[in-house]
Amino acid sequence: MGSRHRVHTPSRQAVLILGTAVWLLAGALTVSAAAEREWRIHARGLGILTVGMPLAQARQLPGIQLEAIGPPPVPATYCTYFRARLDGQEFRVRVMRDWVDRIEVSSPGFRTLSGIGVGDSIDRVKAAYGGRIAVEPHHYLWDQGYVLMVLGPYTISGDTYGVAFVASPSKGVTEIWAGKYTSIRESEGCT
Repeated sequence: MGSRHRVHTPSRQAVLILGTAVWLLAGALTVSAAAEREWRIHARGLGILTVGMPLAQARQLPGIQLEAIGPPPVPATYCTYFRARLDGQEFRVRVMRDWVDRIEVSSPGFRTLSGIGVGDSIDRVKAAYGGRIAVEPHHYLWDQGYVLMVLGPYTISGDTYGVAFVASPSKGVTEIWAGKYTSIRESEGCT
């Protein structure tokens, strides 16, 4: 009985190495594109950080660092803020009674699912969202600013979720908030 031996020639090894390298590169590109989509602003939050998530769970999310910047928590009644860092970008997280309540972005590094970010013009926001947008004067800057709200597509237990763009004609979008309608409609931080 004879035995079969595979002979690995240099060209066969080169093909195997090249094939493996292409496979690894394709996987890296796929992960990179997925990671980019993962951290988009949407009606329920920012990427996998979602409104309604317990603060303890938000602290466990990979890549996010949370630092308390608001008043110390008082159980059951408090509202406070955390500065969040993710890949060199900062944003704020409003927490009410140990639950993520609102995400606030004021740096141009993050974008909505429709591609809108801080610094974009009001016209660009209107073009991206069309008739789905509700415009009202800013509660404190009524003579120079607006809040443009896009609601849905989420309604959970009677609460509608959305994204609000704080903007002015001269500066464009200065902040983007995500959360429940009642939370994104408030101009105040914690009252």
